[in-house]
Amino acid sequence: MRRKFLFGVVFVLLFSSATGQKKVDALAYGGFSTDRFFLPNERTFDVYTVGLGYKGPKTALYGFYNAGHLITDTEFTWEDQYELDFYHKIGKTTSYWLNYAYSYDPHFPQHRAMGRIWQELGGGFLISGGAKYYYFDKNLFTVTGGLEKYLGKMWIEGKTFVYLKDPTRLAYQVNTRLFWNDVNYLQLSLMTGAAQDEPWRTNGILPPSLNATSARLSICTYLSKKQNLQLRAGFGYGTEEYEPDLWRDRFTGGISLTYKMF
Repeated sequence: MRRKFLFGVVFVLLFSSATGQKKVDALAYGGFSTDRFFLPNERTFDVYTVGLGYKGPKTALYGFYNAGHLITDTEFTWEDQYELDFYHKIGKTTSYWLNYAYSYDPHFPQHRAMGRIWQELGGGFLISGGAKYYYFDKNLFTVTGGLEKYLGKMWIEGKTFVYLKDPTRLAYQVNTRLFWNDVNYLQLSLMTGAAQDEPWRTNGILPPSLNATSARLSICTYLSKKQNLQLRAGFGYGTEEYEPDLWRDRFTGGISLTYKMF
């Protein structure tokens, strides 16, 4: 019943929010991501994603189904997650993004909600602010703030993450992109500070009271001259403190294809 209700909401939003836009592209999405470490025990969490959506001049909306595959020394499970992703631009200088996901399985959060708003300042500068909320057996909150700058074919962003815990912890991230053909880019992301335990993926992996440093290189490009098939791929490496003064390597990767159907 919950699945039917969620897919019904997706269907209504897809067609009602697209109304009134001059041009709307219908999109199909497929992706795979992985997250792996080996200490204190080996653990791999793979996520397979399929989805449908649309993208217009001011609004984009997607509905996704995520199948999580957890492999550890003691577990081998498949788990489900259902996700809605919404982007909207207000006027010429303000835009916002909302995301919600639901799961009834233990290694995804039961509820995950995220949002962010951007304001253009002129001269290629933007400021942003947002928040993330997760619920497993308790509430988890993170607040973010960022400053962005476009420099010709370059883009750079600095972000701060505030973990609302006792005591409050901070993490810092720098993202840079090099564009070609306006829409294709290569991106490098560096992050350090309080450990990102990625509660949107798995529960109880790493508390943000510990520290971590990570780097990720990713690419986004069209594979066809008609720009109807888009590839995104990336690989990340991190070193993190999984227990006080004990560190481990952590590897992440992912690939996705977005196809414009019409």
